[in-house]
Amino acid sequence: MPHRNHPSVTKLARSAGLFLLLVGAQAVAGDIVVKIDGVQAEGEFGLALVFAEQQGWPPTPLREVHSSERTIRLRNLPPGRYALQLFQDSNGNGQLDLSPRGVPLEPVGFSANPALLMGKPTPLKCGFEHGSGDTEVQIKLQSPKAKR
Repeated sequence: MPHRNHPSVTKLARSAGLFLLLVGAQAVAGDIVVKIDGVQAEGEFGLALVFAEQQGWPPTPLREVHSSERTIRLRNLPPGRYALQLFQDSNGNGQLDLSPRGVPLEPVGFSANPALLMGKPTPLKCGFEHGSGDTEVQIKLQSPKAKR
């Protein structure tokens, strides 16, 4: 005769499995290490991390960091597809300054280092895979051609 578990035992086993899966996911979380190239002056950097599957940059990123270091470490991120937006705060006001037309007035860069000729790239175009270990991402800052 086949063995049958009581429904409450089955539910408890599923809950325990889900718990172990979630705890295990934290155990395989790695860091994203961002190395910044193209720095030509002093100033703090602003970095925003988002999921890469988005069509646009959300107003509230998953993580936001301000640092004066040329290497920034985002700790304990689960595997996934992410995108990064970086700017150098040349005037120290804590935000990326834009012209009236929306053109950056301070150096900017994105993961995957896309060309900025067609404007600000989407997270989809800047995406990269982050696995269970550490992932290194190099971002080259691109300076505005002229103050607009």
